[in-house]
Amino acid sequence: MNVRLDSELDALMARLADGDRGAFTRVFELLWEPIQTLCRNLLKNEADAADAGQDAMHKILERASDFDRTRPAMPWALAIAGWECRTLARRRERRREEDEASMPSQAGPHAEEVFLQRDLTAAAMAALGELSDVDREVLVATFWDEAASVSGPTLRKRRERALDRLRKTFRSLYGLD
Repeated sequence: MNVRLDSELDALMARLADGDRGAFTRVFELLWEPIQTLCRNLLKNEADAADAGQDAMHKILERASDFDRTRPAMPWALAIAGWECRTLARRRERRREEDEASMPSQAGPHAEEVFLQRDLTAAAMAALGELSDVDREVLVATFWDEAASVSGPTLRKRRERALDRLRKTFRSLYGLD
């Protein structure tokens, strides 16, 4: 981006911050490509980059009133986009998601382990689906570091009971008695 476009973006962001919705389209046009490029480079996945870019643009335009006119707009917008990429990557890591490109093919040496893991994960998710909402909430809070509605001894006891029910459900579904 050249100096003229940077100064145009700064002026448009200032107008947008003042509530001038007429600047919206041009701000979007100036930011979209740099944000998409950043997201593609950080995430290495086209679909995730598109999602992160859309989320970033939404937040940038939603938070335009927070824009500090004494600073340049492009670094501010790219920082928000970078944060969205980081958030998406962490969410994927917490859920242990992998994109198709990183999965080994059937001919690979560890393919059997990957397919076995996938089957076990599907079976565990099916067993989780049989549990009550409270049990699922406790297990999700335990294993994915999400906030639970309870804590301390109450959470530990609920976790113990939920895990017992999960074991029983898994055994009854898959004949491991």
